[in-house]
Amino acid sequence: MKKNLIFTTTALFILIGCSDNLGNDNLPQDTDLEQKSIDSNGYISDNRTDGYNKGYFWTIYKEGGWGRLRFPYANQYSGNFEIEYKDNQDIVGGKGWRTGSGRTINYNVGLLQGAYNFVGVYGWTRSPLIEYYIVERGNIQGQNQNKNFNVNGKSYQFKKQIRSNAPSILGTRTFYQYISQHGNAPLGSNQKVNMQAHINHWNNHGGHSGNLRDFDYQVFGIESYSGDWGKINATVW
Repeated sequence: MKKNLIFTTTALFILIGCSDNLGNDNLPQDTDLEQKSIDSNGYISDNRTDGYNKGYFWTIYKEGGWGRLRFPYANQYSGNFEIEYKDNQDIVGGKGWRTGSGRTINYNVGLLQGAYNFVGVYGWTRSPLIEYYIVERGNIQGQNQNKNFNVNGKSYQFKKQIRSNAPSILGTRTFYQYISQHGNAPLGSNQKVNMQAHINHWNNHGGHSGNLRDFDYQVFGIESYSGDWGKINATVW
């Protein structure tokens, strides 16, 4: 949460067909937007809110400004979501799974407008406490570990940075961010992220003793801390 750089782009929205196979996750029934900090129109209050929609987990975290989370095409494509925002100190959210794993994540970004810092896979582990990013578009600050690698035809740079006394899923803590930086994946076409390949690389080169474990949520989403307007409509499966 809260790095640097503003990245802007615009693309036409393209509806896609995707699989509704959710793997082995036994997820609760939909709670959709029935949360105290998100109203029936999708408007977001500050702080983090979670829920389920069409069998997928969603999460959103916002500091200041205006934001809205909706699922406009989820009746047709269950992993579809839309986030729009403006004037935020930070906003990060997306749709995916309550428990992370080495799954293959498929996605299609049909609409991406305005300012953003990151689009890709975002999640946490609890042991050790790690906030991780797989940067499909944009840029996340971090120290280059000089351990580049290739997955699914994309070249990634492995970066790390430490966050001291920062917000986390376990409250205010000091923790590392692991960052797989690609940054220029195409819009409007089906793409994939092989999570196990990234986890293996982080385990081999991250410097923590033992393997990453005790995964918390894992979503495909967006983060922006530019304070400007932006919008994404994407589908994950």
